[in-house]
Amino acid sequence: MKKIYITFLLFVVAVMSGCYEDKGNYDYKNINELEITFEKPTYSVTFGESLSITPDFNLELPEESDRYTYNWYVNGNTRPEWNQRDFNWAVDTIFKDGKVVLEVTDTKYGITYMNRASLDVVGIFENNYSWMILSDVEGESRLSYFSNLEYDSDAEEFKKVKFYDDVYVMANDGKLGTGPIALQEHFRAQVDYETIIGNVCVFQESGAVDLSGESFEKQIDMVESFDGGVYPAGAIIYPGTFMDRVDVLADQKGQLYSRFRAVATVYNSEYFLQTPLSFEGETLEQCRVARGFYRANRTGYAVVYDGKNKRMLYTVNSDYWDDIAGAGRFVALPARGIENTEEDVIVPLDNMEGYELIKMGMFGYGSLEDWTNQYGIYLLLREESTDKVFLELIRLKGSSARPVLQEVLLHEIKGLPEVPSTVTVPLDKPEYAFFGAGNNVYFLDLKNPKNSVVLYKSFGAKVTAINAESMYNKHMAVGLENGEFYILFIREAKNVAEEKKVLYPKGAYPADQRVGRIVDIQYKQLDHWNY
Repeated sequence: MKKIYITFLLFVVAVMSGCYEDKGNYDYKNINELEITFEKPTYSVTFGESLSITPDFNLELPEESDRYTYNWYVNGNTRPEWNQRDFNWAVDTIFKDGKVVLEVTDTKYGITYMNRASLDVVGIFENNYSWMILSDVEGESRLSYFSNLEYDSDAEEFKKVKFYDDVYVMANDGKLGTGPIALQEHFRAQVDYETIIGNVCVFQESGAVDLSGESFEKQIDMVESFDGGVYPAGAIIYPGTFMDRVDVLADQKGQLYSRFRAVATVYNSEYFLQTPLSFEGETLEQCRVARGFYRANRTGYAVVYDGKNKRMLYTVNSDYWDDIAGAGRFVALPARGIENTEEDVIVPLDNMEGYELIKMGMFGYGSLEDWTNQYGIYLLLREESTDKVFLELIRLKGSSARPVLQEVLLHEIKGLPEVPSTVTVPLDKPEYAFFGAGNNVYFLDLKNPKNSVVLYKSFGAKVTAINAESMYNKHMAVGLENGEFYILFIREAKNVAEEKKVLYPKGAYPADQRVGRIVDIQYKQLDHWNY
């Protein structure tokens, strides 16, 4: 019996062993996992343009094979025409922080593979590295727009652009107006951390108009924002400052008019008063307001040149502890900064007699170690007795209506063939200042300000407008008397090779893009968190 039992066990083991080995006789294949990759992790495209995405695969997928199916999704939605190997979409929806997803299904094994990328669709006039251009076409105002559709930051070149000759006519019935003066982008306060595209005010002799920054559709004629629906008698309105609570605009005589906005989240929510502003019992005249692309929650004040009394003032948005208390009051800046000595050669800010102010503007000096913000004001001055030209830089510390004048620096500008018509300083901690004189643009190295200016670029017509207030101090836009518009690369200006200076246009200037004598150029800041 024991032998029978042992024999039976041996038989069972032999059978099981045979069965085990038999499993290895089946033809099993490893399924290689499909990996999907995209050229970019994030795509950004402009509304109305086309988006094409060609995926890459780690395996060879025959295009003619029906083994694989392709399904594309944008924010969870799909369309039959998208479901091809390559994604192609004539973009017809605007959104931020979206996703584009590709699902590839292997129908043989029933396995689906997926990858995704971030996707933003911006409005037609909401691209970075884009500029607004105001020009004079036989007395009529024209607003044009240079739109960057694709920029290669590694090569520092525009890959795809679009030039809109007249954006006002695109969005509105009728003409913009006559006698163009200047452009000014301005903002309102946020609601629930929204992204704000600033309005654009076009100042012109026929009357200023305020436009939507998203579409350039007219919001109001600025005359409607004055008490009674009329301008002060004989006034032509010029740029000023738009702050959270207090807005100040000038007229052609340099008189100033203000309004207090009780609701900071709404554009043009209140009316400008008819009575011009005064300081120390005297009506202010021959004034200019330093236009700055900033928000009142960063500064809380705007610098004003009092031309009648040849001095610098500032007006406040509101006091730190109260939105209403002190709103709109004026304060005189001292002669010099707390870091200046009596021996420093400057044009004292409380007595600028003997100097003509050609132009002024604002830029960022960067924050201190304690995160206190510093802002700069540049003044382009001509000494009336000698015709010498000077650049005076004013460094202010702090915000919330409590600026402290830190330092005033004066640099004589040497090497210019004539008194410049315009000047621009890059927006953030600038290393250079740029001057337009005749048909040329020159730069001054601010680290070596005693040196003469250096010729940067020559053009075929007089330079009438320049603007270097773009992101990262990379670009400067140049407008000419003959209506031509250029973009130059200016970062580390003294080291830029000649062939790398002009980013737009490449080659001969497009004849259909001459827009009339260019009066003003402004970089489109898009949102108010610039510096």
